[in-house]
Amino acid sequence: MSSRPVLAILAGCLALCALPALAGSPSQSDPNQADPHAVIQLLAGQAHPEGLAGLEIQLAPGWKTYWRNPGDAGIPPTFDWSKSENLREVTVLWPAPSRYDQEGASSAVYHDQVVLPLKISAIDPSKPVKLALGLDYAACKTICVPAKGNADVVLSPGAVTGGEGSAEIAQALKKVPVPQEIGATAPLAIKQIRLDTATNPARLTIDVSAPSASALFVEGPMKWYLPMPEPADKADKANPQSFVLPLEGLPKGAPLAGNELRFTLSTGEAGVESLYRLP
Repeated sequence: MSSRPVLAILAGCLALCALPALAGSPSQSDPNQADPHAVIQLLAGQAHPEGLAGLEIQLAPGWKTYWRNPGDAGIPPTFDWSKSENLREVTVLWPAPSRYDQEGASSAVYHDQVVLPLKISAIDPSKPVKLALGLDYAACKTICVPAKGNADVVLSPGAVTGGEGSAEIAQALKKVPVPQEIGATAPLAIKQIRLDTATNPARLTIDVSAPSASALFVEGPMKWYLPMPEPADKADKANPQSFVLPLEGLPKGAPLAGNELRFTLSTGEAGVESLYRLP
């Protein structure tokens, strides 16, 4: 799945070169040494055999950071786990984001604070895992500041109780979108998707069910730079039940048929993910 082109992604951050970055603190896992705008820490959740931890990004009031696919502008977090010990694999789980619109650009963001649950597997489950992270991300208010952070935590083997961050991780897990088939009969669901090839470009109409205000996000194949779905013309703008997506931003000559899109329908507190293969 891809994000916007590199030049578009960085546009919001390049204007900030004259501002001090947030990377100056020796350890952003220590709030006493952190920049006032952003701090990260790793939370020890359930240890082996489940292998669950969390990454908390704490932002100043009114600040935000980006989802895995930032949208029209912004940069997603990138993770460096190379200094970890006894670590086989980390899978980052992404809570449902919110939509942020500014000056014609739309982004998928987290406001003020977010915990990203981390699924951990150990090389040797009988030994502790030292989880060490180097994080590159962005902290934004009206403009974005490139940020760096470092944090570590040790997960002990055989633990049967959760760590100090277990409650925060459990709450974040409730917000991670769940896989769901298109057409599911649920309060929050993508009901149907219709392709119209008579328009130029072709476009999709996505009908949804949402009990409260929601936003729809889309991710396509590599090098597909799709716009963010917008509420349909006659939809209730406060809680749209229908969205439209022009199929533009594709590589030149790329066929539509057979390519898969991933849609995430989010209320900011919960979400569902549905896969759609273009006919």
